Amino acid sequence: MSKNGSINGHRLYNLNKLYEIEQYDENFIQDLVKLFLETMSSQSDDLLKYCEEKNWERVYCIAHKMKANIDLLSIEMLKNEIRFVEHNARAGTSLNDLREKISFIHAGLQEVAAQLDADFQQ
Repeated sequence: MSKNGSINGHRLYNLNKLYEIEQYDENFIQDLVKLFLETMSSQSDDLLKYCEEKNWERVYCIAHKMKANIDLLSIEMLKNEIRFVEHNARAGTSLNDLREKISFIHAGLQEVAAQLDADFQQ
């Protein structure tokens, strides 16, 4: 696997930032990928749940946490969406658009997780 996360075809993530930080320490990279897989699924589920409950403070908090991981793995398709959710949940604006954005983020993270699982199987 190349350091950008691709074997054959397009990847929704890119590990270049991780490799810049850790100078190709494969064990560290694998640990971070494992942590990402463990945390992002539950955070994504919580984001959906709190959106349904219209608990915008919790939506903001979770989106804020998720933003750093999305940036670290350079998941370009989600960078603007997570910021939109974070900003609007905090400001209480465009609330009708949040469900669609959160559903998109949730689906995107499921695809990223599937790619990471496939790329990091041992």
